[in-house]
Amino acid sequence: MADHPIFTPDQEKEILDFFRQEGYAVVADALAVDEIAFLNDFVDRSKTEIPDEWGPDKRGCYSHGQVLVNHPELDHYVQYETTFPLIDEIMGPGARFAQYDFRDIPPGNGDSAMDYHKDGLNYKPPQPPQVGPYGCKYLCAIYHLSDVDASTPRFCVVPKSGPYASMEEAQQQLGGAYREVAITGPAGTAVLYDISIFHRRLAGEQEKGRRTQHNYFSSQGNPPLTSWVLIPERLAEHPQPGLCEYFSAWPEVTQTFADQGYAAEFYREHVVGKPT
Repeated sequence: MADHPIFTPDQEKEILDFFRQEGYAVVADALAVDEIAFLNDFVDRSKTEIPDEWGPDKRGCYSHGQVLVNHPELDHYVQYETTFPLIDEIMGPGARFAQYDFRDIPPGNGDSAMDYHKDGLNYKPPQPPQVGPYGCKYLCAIYHLSDVDASTPRFCVVPKSGPYASMEEAQQQLGGAYREVAITGPAGTAVLYDISIFHRRLAGEQEKGRRTQHNYFSSQGNPPLTSWVLIPERLAEHPQPGLCEYFSAWPEVTQTFADQGYAAEFYREHVVGKPT
């Protein structure tokens, strides 16, 4: 039994109310069966075809943060009909693309746990981010591409911890409301969370793997979340106004990428073989 509520995509009001109060929400059946199959097949093939771009990192997690650049077949998966309307509402007046990547922890990879942290602290944007109508500056959506339970690595959040600078302060200020919530759910489950709340990855209780897709968002007018994400030409200059606006929060490196004609040489220098 999950230690958190699980909403269905049609429970929009309940999801938004819970997110406003807690800083996260778990949505069932966010991905269709064919979407899960396609994405898992893509990761398997991509890790074989371009292994230098996938890692792994020091904890044994394989990831690819620039995978959109050379793979237009993934364009369909940057906005899901089940979750994007919720994200767009939370990030109002309009969600903007911030990052897209996969995380793949194969079975038998040992302790893949992380310490509690908040995302985005290693990059200081040129101006302070604006706070959206739900108190959120940047949001991440994690989609389970495999079943997640106590035997596998799990995502864990500390609800309502966004205002606090440390775990100790969160524990002290939240008092009896302090909780550490491990998120479980079958493939297709989505976790929406404000990246300012404390969170971590827990290691699995058995040597089982976990695969996820991570989509990050900011709101209109906010600085880019990272200094390193590349947005490819077909998306950065998309003829459809809505998509062009969605991909309009360019980091400086994307501007450099554009100035160099979106050259393959720039991509290879910036991405291939770099730590993930």
